[in-house]
Amino acid sequence: MKLSDITQEAVDQSYRYLLRDGDNAAPATKVRGVLTPLKAVLEFAAVRQWCDRPAFKGPSIPKARSIFLRPDEASRLVESASPHIRPLLVFLICTGCRMSEAIELDWRDVDIRGARAVVWQKQGNERHVDLVPRAISALVALPDRDGPVFRPRYRRGIGRGYADRGRASGGQIKSAWSVACRKAGLPGHMRVWTPKGAEKEKTAFVPDVTPHDLRHTWASWHYCLHRDVLALKEEGGWATMGIVARYAKKMPDAYRDEIRAWWRL
Repeated sequence: MKLSDITQEAVDQSYRYLLRDGDNAAPATKVRGVLTPLKAVLEFAAVRQWCDRPAFKGPSIPKARSIFLRPDEASRLVESASPHIRPLLVFLICTGCRMSEAIELDWRDVDIRGARAVVWQKQGNERHVDLVPRAISALVALPDRDGPVFRPRYRRGIGRGYADRGRASGGQIKSAWSVACRKAGLPGHMRVWTPKGAEKEKTAFVPDVTPHDLRHTWASWHYCLHRDVLALKEEGGWATMGIVARYAKKMPDAYRDEIRAWWRL
């Protein structure tokens, strides 16, 4: 099909053919799987005057609810996790780092004495992260001092970190995360399916909480303690105030002492 022939109707029909669930696919899947790459191609072409700039109406994506944990829930999650991912979970809760930033963290960018780490955002920007006492304790307890800081259990001793997923992170600890959430009593649902070519059904617990929600947890705790949205924006590495504002007043003041105790301030 010529670029100039791609109409709104063609885009709407493409979901049916390109996506596994067709028209029933989630709005976010339609945008991520079809609309965004299509717009990128057409934008590239439009700059070279091969076609007009793309102007399509995409499906409405419901506003996602920001999930965060209370201190007691965070404690249950860490205690329920396998020993090899407990330090990673503690680090995420104590720093607000994205999963990609944490699993790419190298020991050369960690200053235990200075209580600071340097992580790299997906835009390539350098971000300095202050380490609270509990994060430092988790790092000091790790056996290695060179190469990747956090490593999967089966790669320990080889000196290699988690697999590179192109920063589509979270899946590296998918199974361990699911088990920890289920044991911790966090909400979720059981998924039942029959694998292709198999006759027997399989089940798996799918938690409502994701590893990225630990970043929301840190942000909510940070604002509860400091009441400083500008500091939260700077330390969390967000680009706009609009994103940061969603965390204001999420965590009631009643949890302030528990948060301080959790971070060992």
